[in-house]
Amino acid sequence: MTERLVPRGARLTDRWPTALAIVVSSGAITVIALVGREAELFGPAIATMAGIYLMAYAVGRPWTAWPAFVVLSAVVSALHVLRHSRLLPLDPATGMAFVLVPLWLWAVARRRFTDVGTFSIQTGGAVGFGVLTLLCAAVQPRLGAVLAGIGFLTHGVWDAYHFTAGKVVSRPWSEFCAVVDLVVGAALIVAAMAR
Repeated sequence: MTERLVPRGARLTDRWPTALAIVVSSGAITVIALVGREAELFGPAIATMAGIYLMAYAVGRPWTAWPAFVVLSAVVSALHVLRHSRLLPLDPATGMAFVLVPLWLWAVARRRFTDVGTFSIQTGGAVGFGVLTLLCAAVQPRLGAVLAGIGFLTHGVWDAYHFTAGKVVSRPWSEFCAVVDLVVGAALIVAAMAR
């Protein structure tokens, strides 16, 4: 009896980031369907996603995207709680857009700008995603939800680029994030158009 070997790249267990992303996306779609405050809840996530990349880039270790996700998710959650309880008049989208500034300065302080190409891409991403986050908060909710969806879809392309380039974040992170971004982005646009 001959044993058939499965090539390393073809094993189903190698797709655990996609499986995890499907679980996370299901939760996000449930929130979209039940809560109906897409721009308010998902707009700040655009800057959060950019911040994860900036934080991993500043540290210089791609695997740190995972702890950056936990840290920045806690920050955006705290901003939502503080805003909801009226303890902080700052919109979470504005707060997360401003969080990008110290993260970028951290990358500068760590002299990450010596890699001009990657530094320029990360800077452009921080500015672009930061502006899109602020726009989500500045417009009426339905348009804000569409912009949030566009932000997620655009970030999905960003993830795909980083997955292919193998820079800044680990490939499992960029795979996970791309799947979440593409699924949630499409769901946000569909929900906004359906309302």
